[in-house]
Amino acid sequence: MPEHNRHVVAVGGVVRRGDAILLVRQCYGPSRGLYLFPGGLVEPGETLDQAVVREVTEETGIQTAVCGVLGLRTRCDGARNDTYVMFLLDWIAGEPHADGQEIDDARFFSLQELHDPAVPVTALSRYIALRVLEGRCALQPFASDFDYAAAERDPATWRLFC
Repeated sequence: MPEHNRHVVAVGGVVRRGDAILLVRQCYGPSRGLYLFPGGLVEPGETLDQAVVREVTEETGIQTAVCGVLGLRTRCDGARNDTYVMFLLDWIAGEPHADGQEIDDARFFSLQELHDPAVPVTALSRYIALRVLEGRCALQPFASDFDYAAAERDPATWRLFC
């Protein structure tokens, strides 16, 4: 398939620590200089939830746990076609720091900061972060009660969120 017609799948980690959400400032591309959720492309051999934990750790150095799927954004801009899945994650340990390559700042933002239009946050990240902090979101958690064995599925590689 030609590169310009490739569909990519990316993930974003909406990391919650108390009454704050983690955002990172991007160093490149159309979002350069803006804060957004840490994340990136899903690599072969990993599930979406594994990818988001890996990306958050790579970009910020913190440890997180997946709570569930928070939202999905799909896009088709001419030849560009992608799917972006956002996961709610709880912060477990570590203080965020930028990776110095893709990200030049990583920190937690309060509800008050996110309401300030002068804070340079992407529209999507601001919208989702505010919904999470204001308790206006629906979560699709990992279906731990699904009978993976009866379905002949390995929950390490076949994941259901509902």
